[in-house]
Amino acid sequence: MLGSMTLEIIVLAVAAAGLAAVILEIIVKDPKALFEITTDVAAMAQPVRRSAAYSPVSNTNLRKAA
Repeated sequence: MLGSMTLEIIVLAVAAAGLAAVILEIIVKDPKALFEITTDVAAMAQPVRRSAAYSPVSNTNLRKAA
């Protein structure tokens, strides 16, 4: 049976491999994005603003439901 220390090391290794995979994917797809993330974390955390004209909940159909 595996000891608790062995399980902790396995979980830590899996978490580190997952983090490395995410960083590698960012580097492969858009190398400039990694620089932007590391230099301006506050701007990356802000949601993207949409124009006021676009509203996914607006209903332009004025007919009433039957």
